[in-house]
Amino acid sequence: METDGGQGATKVNEDDIIGVVREYIEDKENSYALMLTGEWGCGKTYFVEHALTEKLEEDESRHPVVVASAYGAKDLAELCGAIESGFISKYAIGCAAGGERGRWDSLVGFAKDTGISFLGKKIRELEKKAGVDLKMAPLNAVNLIIGPETLLVIDDVERCDMGIRELLGAVDHLVVGCRKKVLLVCNEDEWRKGLGPKGEKGTTREYESLIEKTVWRKCRFRPSVGSVVERVLGGVLGGIYPGALEDAVSAIEGSESPNLRSLSKMRPVLVGMKESGFFAEPTDPESARAVFKEAFGFAAGAAKGMRIGPPSSREDPILRGGIFESRRLKYAALDFIPRFFERCEGVDSKHVRSCLEDYLATFHPDGPAARKAIECIEGIRHATFRDADVLGMVETLVAGIVPGDGSRGLSFDVYPDVLRAVKGIAGEFADAFPEGVAPLVKAMESSIGRDPESAVRSIGKNRVEWQEIPFDSSEAHEIPALEEVDRLRELALTTLRERESESLGNVLINAPDQFATKLYLAFSKSDDWSEPILSLISLDTSLLARAMEKMPPEDIRLVHSVLFPGDHMRSCTASLEGEDRKALVAWAKRLGSEIGKVETMEYYQRIYFDAISKSLECLADI
Repeated sequence: METDGGQGATKVNEDDIIGVVREYIEDKENSYALMLTGEWGCGKTYFVEHALTEKLEEDESRHPVVVASAYGAKDLAELCGAIESGFISKYAIGCAAGGERGRWDSLVGFAKDTGISFLGKKIRELEKKAGVDLKMAPLNAVNLIIGPETLLVIDDVERCDMGIRELLGAVDHLVVGCRKKVLLVCNEDEWRKGLGPKGEKGTTREYESLIEKTVWRKCRFRPSVGSVVERVLGGVLGGIYPGALEDAVSAIEGSESPNLRSLSKMRPVLVGMKESGFFAEPTDPESARAVFKEAFGFAAGAAKGMRIGPPSSREDPILRGGIFESRRLKYAALDFIPRFFERCEGVDSKHVRSCLEDYLATFHPDGPAARKAIECIEGIRHATFRDADVLGMVETLVAGIVPGDGSRGLSFDVYPDVLRAVKGIAGEFADAFPEGVAPLVKAMESSIGRDPESAVRSIGKNRVEWQEIPFDSSEAHEIPALEEVDRLRELALTTLRERESESLGNVLINAPDQFATKLYLAFSKSDDWSEPILSLISLDTSLLARAMEKMPPEDIRLVHSVLFPGDHMRSCTASLEGEDRKALVAWAKRLGSEIGKVETMEYYQRIYFDAISKSLECLADI
C-alpha cells in the first residue's frame, strides 16, 4: 500500500492506513477529504467494511463508519439518497419478535453516539403551524444524520455518473461547509480514463484542479498477496495440508495484485482438492506441494478469465511457442480446472484426485532427492559450480539415485547422461572421485535390482543412449560410449529375465492353474518378445507338459497363441544371439518330446497338442 501526502508516494501497510484515517478524523482543523484508491477487486471495500470499521469503532473514542455507494448516482439528490441508505442499512436494523433494539431505538442510539440531534419532529410541528412545506435540501439531510465523529465513506466513486465538478463540489461542501469527515474510495486510474470532453463527466485538467482543492491525502491500497489469499481462501487452504497457504501465495506472488473476486471463484476447486485426499499423506510431500502450487496458479489464472489456447503463429515457434504449448498441455492435464471455469461443470473430488495423480506421474516423476541430483547434473553440463562444491555434488548424485527417504529416485532415462557427465569431470577432480564413477554405478545397480522392468523399458525408449544400438557419428554432437553403461544395460536385461523366469517357474510349480494367463500376459505386455522367450525356455519342460495336460481348453488356447510361430515370433527368435538361439532350439525339442508322451483323452487336447507340437518344430528349425 502507498500513502500520498501530495503527489509523492510512500509504502505503508493496512495498520498505517488505519492510523492515517484515525488521525484525519481527530484533526478538527482539517477541512479536506481522504482518498483510498486501488485496482478493481483488490479488496478496498472489504478492507473498509471490516478492518477499518472494526478498528475505528472499537476505539475508546469510537468513530462510527457509514458506507455509501456512489455507483450510478446521476445527481446530488441520488448521491445523498445513497448516503441516507447507507446510514439506514447500518443502524435501522429493526427488531425481532423477542425485540432487542427497535428501528427507532437504533437511530436514537446512533444520534447519542455521534452527537447529532433529530429535528424531524420539530420540522413537522413547524410545518403544521406555518402551513408550509419545509423541504430539506439533500446535503442538509446528510448533514443532519452524519455526526461530527462519524467517518462517511463514499465507495465506487469512479462509477458515479455525476460530473466531476458537481461530485467534488458536493464532497467539498460536506468537508468544508458541514465539517464532515469523508473518505472517497475509488480506482483513480480508471476514474481518470473515464473522463471525456467537457460536458460529459469532466476533463483531466478540471479533475486535477478540483481534486487538489478537495482531497488532502491519497492512500493507494495495494495489499500483499499473502494478506489477500489468507483473507479470501485461508479457511479452505488450512485444511488441505500444513503450508498450503504459503504455497498458494508463492504460486501467484509474481502476478498482478490479487483480485478478491477471482480468488473467491476458486473456492469450489480448492474444496475439491481438499476432499480428494491427494495431499493428506503423500509419499513424496515435496512433489505433491509442487503439483499444488502449479494447480493453484492455473486455477487463479482461470478464475481471472485466462484461457490458454494453441500457440500463435506470430510467436517464435521454437522458444515462446514451445513454452506456451507446454503450459497449455499442463493446464489441460489438470482437467478439473477447465471443466469448472470453462465448461461450468461441478467439481468431483474423485476426478480431481485422478487428474492430480496423473499430473504428478507425468510432470513430476522424480522425488526431491532426484531433483537435487538433476540440478547437479545441469551444473556439471554448464560448468556452473565451484571446485569446492564437487564433493557435495557426488554425494547428492548418489542420494538422488537411491534416496534414503523412500521417494522416487532419478529416472532410468538419465542414468547414461549422469555417468557421462560425471565421467567428464572425474579426471579433473581426483580428490572428489577417488573411485571414479564406481559409487554411482553401485547405486544404479541397486536401483536396477529393485525395478528391472522399468530399467528395461528405459533401454527400449533410449536405445542409443543406452548403447543398445550404435551412435551415428555423422551427427554434429557426440555421445561417448562407456563400458559402465554396457554393464548396467546387461544387468537390467539379465535381472528382468531371471525375475520373469523365476516368476513363471514359481507359478508353474505352485499355481499351475494360473500359468497360462501369466505366460500370455508376459508376452502381451511387451513389444519385444526376446526377453519373454528367454524366460520361457528356462522352464522345466517336464513340469510344463504335465501342467498342460491338466489345463482347460481356454488355457491351452492361450499357450498355443504364445508358441504359434507368427511373424512377430519369427522376428524375435531370429534376433536372438547364437547361444540363446541354440538354447531355444534345444528347449523346443525337449518340450515337443514331453508333449509326445502325453496320452490325450479329449478332443481339444488332441487338436491343441498337435498344433503346439508343430509350432515347436518350427521353433526348432530356426
